[in-house]
Amino acid sequence: MSNTRGLDAGVVDAVREAVSFVCDPEYPEVTIAELGILESVSLSEDGSAVRVELVPTMLGCPALDVIRRDVLAAAQLVSAGTDVPIDVVFVADPVWTPDRIAPSAVSFMAREYSVAVRNARAEATCPICGNQALEHRSDFGPMPCRSVEWCPECRNPVEVVGRVDISLPTVPA
Repeated sequence: MSNTRGLDAGVVDAVREAVSFVCDPEYPEVTIAELGILESVSLSEDGSAVRVELVPTMLGCPALDVIRRDVLAAAQLVSAGTDVPIDVVFVADPVWTPDRIAPSAVSFMAREYSVAVRNARAEATCPICGNQALEHRSDFGPMPCRSVEWCPECRNPVEVVGRVDISLPTVPA
């Protein structure tokens, strides 16, 4: 296809498949699809471009530029020779939560990186010993999207994706 009018679903499907295999820079064996960052791949409203929508794990994440670049490179690779414009955008809706992480990625991150995931379905579990009674230590870990907890059972610090909601005391007016 030499022009971009009337793009067919085959190009969109090829781009979707290619970008779903892009890995996260922090966890190089975990894809952005497994982390729930890849929201959608579709035709633009006028049908002249492929639009890739990504959900940032947090605004200001230092990995966003790397992810955008890698997604664009993967999309351009499979659409080479078609002159298809690729739009890669980060969207604010929906909001990313740890619930978007695939269970297989949660297991992999625990096993390979000793990183726990806190989500709405369960409390974070120590990836080393399985203890479910972690003690909160810091709201911020090595990256702003991770907190630090302590496992009293195996006596290890644990990075946790998904921070604890912090209740601030109400200040009287």
